[in-house]
Amino acid sequence: MSFDLQIGPEHLKPALLAALASVSMLTALFAYLNCYTRRRYFQIWMVAWLFYAFWLTLTYHVQDQPAPFALMVRNWAVGISAIFLSWGSLIFMGQKVSQRMLRLLILFLVAWSYVGTYHLDNPWHAQVPIFTILGVSNLLAARGFFIYRMRKEFAGATLLCAGFTLWGLFLIAYPFAERTPDLAATIFVVAAMLQLFIAVSMIILVLEEARRLRRTALDKAATERAARRGMEDRVRSTEARYRQLFEQASDAIVVTSRQGFEILELNRHARQLLGVTGELSPGTLLDSFLRRTAAPRAKSDTQSLDCALPGAPMNIVSRDGRTSAVAVERSAIEIGGEPAYQFVLKELTERFQLEQQIRQAEKLSALGQMISGVAHELNNPLAIIKGRLDLVLDRDDLPPGLRNDLEKVAREGNRAAKLVGNFLSFARETPPEHTSVQLNALVESVVELRHFDSLVAQSTIKLDLAPALPPIKADADQVQQVLANLISNSLHAILAVGRPGQIVIRTRSTGTLTTLRIEDNGPGVPVDFQSKIFEPFFTTKETGAGTGLGLSIAHGIMCEHGGRILYSASELGGAAFTLEFPRAAAVVVSRPTTSTETTVFRKESFVTEHGRVLVLDDEEALAEMVGEALGQYGHDVVIAFTPLQALEHLRLERFDVIVSDFRMPTLNGRDFHAEVRLIDSALASRIIFLTGDTVSEDTREFFDSVGNPRLAKPFQLDAVARAVNEMLLRAAA
Repeated sequence: MSFDLQIGPEHLKPALLAALASVSMLTALFAYLNCYTRRRYFQIWMVAWLFYAFWLTLTYHVQDQPAPFALMVRNWAVGISAIFLSWGSLIFMGQKVSQRMLRLLILFLVAWSYVGTYHLDNPWHAQVPIFTILGVSNLLAARGFFIYRMRKEFAGATLLCAGFTLWGLFLIAYPFAERTPDLAATIFVVAAMLQLFIAVSMIILVLEEARRLRRTALDKAATERAARRGMEDRVRSTEARYRQLFEQASDAIVVTSRQGFEILELNRHARQLLGVTGELSPGTLLDSFLRRTAAPRAKSDTQSLDCALPGAPMNIVSRDGRTSAVAVERSAIEIGGEPAYQFVLKELTERFQLEQQIRQAEKLSALGQMISGVAHELNNPLAIIKGRLDLVLDRDDLPPGLRNDLEKVAREGNRAAKLVGNFLSFARETPPEHTSVQLNALVESVVELRHFDSLVAQSTIKLDLAPALPPIKADADQVQQVLANLISNSLHAILAVGRPGQIVIRTRSTGTLTTLRIEDNGPGVPVDFQSKIFEPFFTTKETGAGTGLGLSIAHGIMCEHGGRILYSASELGGAAFTLEFPRAAAVVVSRPTTSTETTVFRKESFVTEHGRVLVLDDEEALAEMVGEALGQYGHDVVIAFTPLQALEHLRLERFDVIVSDFRMPTLNGRDFHAEVRLIDSALASRIIFLTGDTVSEDTREFFDSVGNPRLAKPFQLDAVARAVNEMLLRAAA
């Protein structure tokens, strides 16, 4: 007995029906999977199998009477099935598909089906390309499932990879097998078996995906439960921290209901402020403790919190009758899911004092800025007055009496210039820069600034400065600030007692320290206050007369310098403060001079070189004065009153030196220097700047970067002549 797989031609139609049934089942399966998973490729594959079922139906009906039109539709249906299978496979593999290309392929299949049916001698020639495309499409689907199997390791993907591979090979071989009548029925039976295999494999894959999704969902749920438990732990920890902060807050905090402001919770400070010792009775309102500081609008002086402005000052009347000024801040919160209010009651006594001290400090800061601005404005007229006096005094035909009077005026002008320079130096705001500084020079500078104040206080300031005092390592501006503050305190104390005062300032060198002692004959500091005088905001002056920060700042500055400030009783009967500075290890670094010596101008014979000098200043009187003085020294001088005019001269003429103002309305000194560099880079290094801007950090940084000499206004005319002569000598060398 032999086993024969071949089915006779008489069984062709039953085989077609079996294949059609299996395709229908496969199509129904894809439709179900599409509803279940909502995957687009299932929907597309379902359409592909529908067209394949349509092809089987046509094949069943045209076996006996193969009409040309039926054959054309049959070829077109199987081609559409191939296109949709390829499309679904590409989407399954995550690739984009052009809709335009799909439409062109469908049109091509319509045309090819027509040509193959009506214009080819053998319809078989039209079937081979179409079934080849159909088979390749299924092989691509098999490849997609293979890749899917490598990622997900599903057995269903392996089975589908095998099923689509066999189905693709079957379709490629179909046109050739169909030409053998004895194999026609066998082909459709094999097709039905492969379709059933694909259907079962698809069910397995979907079940595996569902199981994986369920496991993922369970893992996610477990993770979320763990996260929720962690969140609950953090919430409990946060509540504990909030409770701790609530109780330890320095301000009084009261939690009330939204309606009626019934007190729900009080922190420790609030209990002290309200005078609450035990538990509050239910229904206790916060309004019952509060009274407005302003005059009440109603008959009762109790004002509802609903009408209180944020931060408005109010009075707390505690249960024991104490009254405290507070500022009330309100914010909406939730307590146990219920809306509530949180009130922060800030006591104002200390804040009022601090605000008053800050306002006083702001006044002093504004006054310092105003003095700095006035000093800047005084520089130009002072320079003109000094310069003109110097030029007049240089004349030989002056009567002796007039010369003597003018020399006195010149000396007082120099004194005024020195005071302006000291004001600017004191007003300068710069980062601390510790260099070697001569302490005696700083003392003399500050005393000069306070000369008028000492006259108002009917006091004399006596200097007992050690000669050849070693330099100290310090920031000169900060030390000036400390000295000015100590002298100001002494003068204020002397004014308070209403008698002529005396201040003595001594400098000494002892061992590795340099000391400065300032003492006065004022009332001194009471014994009870001596331990507090260096504390911030502590002051013995009346309200508004001081900030209480001066000695605290002085103490901080001395600590930064590695020194100390000490208080002791003065031998004169008042207060004495001693400053101890470490000596400087380096040589003295002198500051740029401001040319404010108290000598008067005398034209000397130090000029050894003569040249062409361009003088630029927007102050015409100042420019003419400098030009006249340089002309007396034998220089060929050209004067310009604007930077543009000066640049025009530079383009047409040759100059050896430029004397230029720094602050000008059109181009400042920095911009003018840049323009000169474009014309003559060597000449740009021979610009001597005249400037009253000794405060600006940007200005000093510019001078340090270019290295050009500068003279601070007001200046000595012979200083300008010396600078020009040195510049000419340098150029000649």
